[in-house]
Amino acid sequence: MDEVEKLLEITEELVELTKRSKDQHRDRDQVIQKIEDLLAKREELTKSMNPPFTPKEKEVGRKIIQLNQILVEQLKLIKQEIQHDIVKMKAQKEMTKKYMNSYANATIDGIFYDKKK
Repeated sequence: MDEVEKLLEITEELVELTKRSKDQHRDRDQVIQKIEDLLAKREELTKSMNPPFTPKEKEVGRKIIQLNQILVEQLKLIKQEIQHDIVKMKAQKEMTKKYMNSYANATIDGIFYDKKK
């Protein structure tokens, strides 16, 4: 198997992995690690490829480009999902902190001192 076909295989695996990652919230760290490993392999392959390419390799390259566009969109969705979860966790942490320490930030706006004569 030549480098272009290996690159296509890795790209297809990445696309499938990113599509399945939506269902795997529990194993997200493992999925992200696998994505990072595949991206590293893919980067090594792209650096080692040298032109000229045969017409068959050019056709495979076009398919890789199409899959890469899908992959980029899927990775953006995963990133947005992670960012959303981080914001949600921060909000939950703040609410827990406010609940546990509810009287720490008591305002003094409505307090007055009344002297009777």
